[in-house]
Amino acid sequence: MDLFKRKSKDVADTECKICHMKFSDPERTMRHMVKAHSNPQKNNRRIGSAKYS
Repeated sequence: MDLFKRKSKDVADTECKICHMKFSDPERTMRHMVKAHSNPQKNNRRIGSAKYS
């Protein structure tokens, strides 16, 4: 009954929890998580898309 134990940082899964891509290796899954999901998303602003342009 491990109610108060923290989950380990090691991911033994081969599926990304954010985008649900499947990988063959847990290490590859971790590299994907760092590269694809660590930085904030870039938002592309077009000319004239601002509220007061």
